[in-house]
Amino acid sequence: MLGTWPTIILGVALVLVSLAGILVLRSEEQDASSFLEQMTLSALSQRWVRPKLSTRIEGVKHISELAHLWRNEQVIAEGIEKFELVHPRARSFASQLRTWSFFNQAPGQRAVCLEILRLLDREGQCPSVVDVQGDVEAAWEQNTYRILAKTTLLDHSLNVAQQVVKLLSDHQAWHVIPDTMVAALAHDLGKLKSARGSLYALGEHPLAAGAIISGIPGFKELSRKEDILRAIKMHHKMPEGLLGKTLKKADQQARQQELERWVGVEAAEEIKESHEEAAPEKPPQPSSREAMQRVQADIYGETINPSPSREEIAPPQRMDISSWFDAAGYLAMLKPYINRVEGRRFLAFSMADGLVYFQVKVLEEVARKQAQEYGCMEIATMAQDDPSMRQVLFSVVQHLRKEHEVIASHLIKASYFGGYFLVTWKLCKEMRGYYTPFHAEAFGSIAEMERAKPDLLRDILSVSPYTGSDQVS
Repeated sequence: MLGTWPTIILGVALVLVSLAGILVLRSEEQDASSFLEQMTLSALSQRWVRPKLSTRIEGVKHISELAHLWRNEQVIAEGIEKFELVHPRARSFASQLRTWSFFNQAPGQRAVCLEILRLLDREGQCPSVVDVQGDVEAAWEQNTYRILAKTTLLDHSLNVAQQVVKLLSDHQAWHVIPDTMVAALAHDLGKLKSARGSLYALGEHPLAAGAIISGIPGFKELSRKEDILRAIKMHHKMPEGLLGKTLKKADQQARQQELERWVGVEAAEEIKESHEEAAPEKPPQPSSREAMQRVQADIYGETINPSPSREEIAPPQRMDISSWFDAAGYLAMLKPYINRVEGRRFLAFSMADGLVYFQVKVLEEVARKQAQEYGCMEIATMAQDDPSMRQVLFSVVQHLRKEHEVIASHLIKASYFGGYFLVTWKLCKEMRGYYTPFHAEAFGSIAEMERAKPDLLRDILSVSPYTGSDQVS
């Protein structure tokens, strides 16, 4: 009996010790669990020195399994689902951002791109063009808006972003893609309806875009944020550096694709309508080809990557125009075009320095009219793209240059009938165009012309010969 009691006492003691241990462990687990709910990741990392504790806490894994919490890539990938992107194209582009290797070393740019994409997904169903007095797009013709307004801001922004990847990949400049992608997605944010504040009212959507992206989470932490802002603000002007030039080029090429798409649709509609019987009468609309040419001229001054002009291929030869050309009458027929604005379209404008700039199409139109008046139907019925018309225009300009000295000869080459000029507008907008410069006294008082100038043309600050290049370098 004496030998039994020690055994019983020892057994009870072991049971009590076990119960106490269980209570301590539960208490420690509860405290740790409560503590983990309030701990930061950096503080939590210090507890990894106690591996046995981590194995007892439900939901806590080995540090290698939680390492992704310190990686921006994983956080961004998880955040995509939280964005709840609505539009299929936005979701598809978000997936591309997750997989593109360009962003492996640029998680910050990827995060900013996703924030911009979220904004565009929410508000980017507005037209990709703006119609605000003073904006660079305000000088475009109404037909330009009709065509380009069919592309949403979301689609245009993604089109530009895709062009960025193509351009920079072709140049093997993959390291520039992340920063340029940020600029591409953000370059037109100033067109959002929610951005229609003071900057938008002033007609400067690039400036408004710069203000918006500056408030995007993570943007101010980007090392090249100033370069990105500069590229956005200058994408309608003369940008600097590979980032800026690439953005402008990508914007132009995206517009070219959009024009081809919608003009192609309109061409198909024209064919369909031409086969419909008793079609209702409609106001005359420009053909698909004319629409394309007009829009390109509005946006780019001439065309994107224009091919060498016929003048550059071979100098034109002067021809005999004496049977129908009358210099005084010709100048009189040109005068009504000066400072005349129809919608946003203008074909000639005066400057206070005593010069008047005419688009070549005006010279051609007036030449046809005068030739018809004199019964020279060979000239009057000449096709628009007839190579001989170049000779006609050269002969007219040469006659006015040499016999009447009304052409500003110092601004165009001797074998040319016009030249490219850079027109600078208020707020530093610049547009390129092909003009023939005249001395204003050939048309009367320059003071009267300037007084009669519409507000749109008063915004022109200067005109200078164009010698630049828009190529990505």
